[in-house]
Amino acid sequence: MPAPILVAYSTRTGSTGDVAEVIADVLREGQLPVEVARMKDVKTLGRYSAVVLGAPLYIGQMPGELHRFLGRFKFQLGCLPQWFFVLGPIENKPDEFSKSSEQAEMQLKKHAWLQPLEVKILGGRFDVNHMPFPFSIATRLPAFPMKDIHATDVRDWNDIRSWASNIARKFQPAA
Repeated sequence: MPAPILVAYSTRTGSTGDVAEVIADVLREGQLPVEVARMKDVKTLGRYSAVVLGAPLYIGQMPGELHRFLGRFKFQLGCLPQWFFVLGPIENKPDEFSKSSEQAEMQLKKHAWLQPLEVKILGGRFDVNHMPFPFSIATRLPAFPMKDIHATDVRDWNDIRSWASNIARKFQPAA
């Protein structure tokens, strides 16, 4: 049996984890062995054949969990094929996707050695009711600036599945 593919993600509200699970399901449908884990729970990359990494953008920044993961596994990642997905825009507007792409590029440039085969910008989800502590407390304050932003979910599940299918095809033997 071939070495598994790791789908590792960072998340605050669960949205990126949801996408990671769908990507893993599509890879499994392609008869590929897959493991899914939060980045903070990964101990080694030595047993994997490739990695698919996912992280959200929050106000143009990726979580520290991602940066720590990349620093911890710098040398191991250099030996593996890697793909990135980034959840960013919470509005389904082309300029929001373009801005998220620029922000993700700036964040990933902090790790100049990183050479992903592809960085995919995906729509995200925003809902003040899914915000983690301490933001969950802040949402109750009358002056909380994001209180009036309506809940959105612009994750395009068909696009996510299509992207994951393209990754799966890279591992299929030539016909």
